[in-house]
Amino acid sequence: MTRPDVAVRRFVLVAVWLPVVVVAAAVAIQLIALAQSPSTIAVHWNAAGEADGFAPAWTQPLMTALFGLGLPLLMALTSLGGLRRGDRGPTYRLMGASAAAVSLLVSVALTWSLVMQVGLDAAQAPTVWAALAASLIAAAVVGVAAWFLQPKTAQAALPSPSAAPLALGPNERVLWMRTISMSTAAAVAIVAAVVLVAVAAVVAWVTGASPALAWLLTAAAVLLVFFAATTLAFHVRVDDTGLAVDSVLGIPRFRVPLSDVVGAARVHVNPMGEFGGWGLRIAPQGRRFGIVLRTGEALEVTRGSGRRLVVTVDDAETAAALLEALVQRTAARP
Repeated sequence: MTRPDVAVRRFVLVAVWLPVVVVAAAVAIQLIALAQSPSTIAVHWNAAGEADGFAPAWTQPLMTALFGLGLPLLMALTSLGGLRRGDRGPTYRLMGASAAAVSLLVSVALTWSLVMQVGLDAAQAPTVWAALAASLIAAAVVGVAAWFLQPKTAQAALPSPSAAPLALGPNERVLWMRTISMSTAAAVAIVAAVVLVAVAAVVAWVTGASPALAWLLTAAAVLLVFFAATTLAFHVRVDDTGLAVDSVLGIPRFRVPLSDVVGAARVHVNPMGEFGGWGLRIAPQGRRFGIVLRTGEALEVTRGSGRRLVVTVDDAETAAALLEALVQRTAARP
């Protein structure tokens, strides 16, 4: 078995199979407990540990499956493609450990809080602190174990030489433009996250969960929609003013003036391994900020401060060569 096979198989074990087994066991226990539980149960407690929010008991296994399995599978699906291509990095390892931890956190908390109400009226529900403590401890233990169960890997550093400048006349006007859009896999993952949070918000309103939770989920869904809409596609432009990257909706906008360009190169980007995902990202190393919409070639511009702006875009070699030529031409002028 090769090392890459170990990384992929261990990731699938902790991020897919473990959550499936844990949630299946939790839902089975909850279905048994439902026969002896009140039709309405406590689902929210105030800061004093007193029940102040109630919902139908059948929503407990539904929420366990939705969050205990849905969130880990979403993490796994956004990572597996890159792992199978051979991409590596600590982010993949963290995603696997997080998926396992989330599964335990949700399953233990929701199962414990249902079982402790067996034979009681909803108004008699005991404090939830023990359930929360147990779920946090279980999540921490399993998350750490899942981290160490996966092999330590690192994304191989790829060379990124500066592009050879294009040949430009002293007064020649030039313009390079491209439109970039999120990869299908990343777009599906983002839409799935939006749908998941939106469904949770609807369930919170319908089942009578606490208004604070319902409004929190609703606000999260609205924010996710906004961020998705503004980061799914960008216009990229290189001319004698420098580099401009604008969302198709107009915001956000990014600029690197030509006077601030130290170098430009075509690089290969692995979103998960280098930036921890897709969208507007800050890399943990190298002072890099990325507009990362897919895996593959990208334009990397180094600024005078040493910071680097990375944009995944087709024909990045030409864009880099044009920037290099414009910088050289400007420096040569008296």
